Amino acid sequence: MKTCRLVLLGLGTCVVVGILAPSVAEAQPVNPCSLADFALFGEASQFDGVAAGGNMYLKTRLKAGRSYVALAWAPIGGGPLGEDSADLSVDYLTDDCTTLATTVATLSSEPSLTVPGHVGGQVSIIPTTSGPVYIRVHNNAATSTLLKVMVFETTLFSPWWFTGGTNQAYAEIRNNSSDTVAATITAFSPNGTVCGTSNLSIAGDGNAAVDIGALGTCRAAVSGSAQIAFQSMPAGLTANITTIDVVAGTSFDSPFTPRMVWSMLNR
Repeated sequence: MKTCRLVLLGLGTCVVVGILAPSVAEAQPVNPCSLADFALFGEASQFDGVAAGGNMYLKTRLKAGRSYVALAWAPIGGGPLGEDSADLSVDYLTDDCTTLATTVATLSSEPSLTVPGHVGGQVSIIPTTSGPVYIRVHNNAATSTLLKVMVFETTLFSPWWFTGGTNQAYAEIRNNSSDTVAATITAFSPNGTVCGTSNLSIAGDGNAAVDIGALGTCRAAVSGSAQIAFQSMPAGLTANITTIDVVAGTSFDSPFTPRMVWSMLNR
């Protein structure tokens, strides 16, 4: 939030600035972790005055086993040279704000934030523990810059699979990017406990199929739901679960859908 020290001669100017300012635009705080802004998923937060070689911090809360991506970029007019001066990188830090988090992947897949003259940050994480996480954006450029940052959940969810009787359930997954993507499918029993997992590496524009009944204790669980966490940009994977009974000649589909759609809010 912007603050002003008011004097009589500057009162009018301060009021005008407060009304016209469209978004948060703060310089780097002295104690960045304790003053880090909270990152609401899907909200594009704007900051200026990030000095050359300086950092900007956000904090958010992630859930273990799901997947997220943090995006950082400079809009036009982001510094003395505009967006052509942008050179940004992103790190995830644990709740002590000093230790680098694990299960992190730097991305280059489309839609890419790195184009000639502009290097943005796009980094995915599948956290191993639930709780607070800090996101550090580093300005690698030789000049200060204005930048935007967004955190996005990419996890996919399917509400139903069934392996009772002569039924078999298969998850079919497609990689929509041109880069190899690491993914983890987790199957849950009806009471929400995990009955099995499988780690996948899916080639660019490739696909994979997973027999749900072959995972852990899922066949004994008979039915349940599933999620896919993956390290790519939002909508990097699409997937479906098909339950089929070859004997009876019946089948039904339970598509995976994201909890978040690909969009932005600004502040």
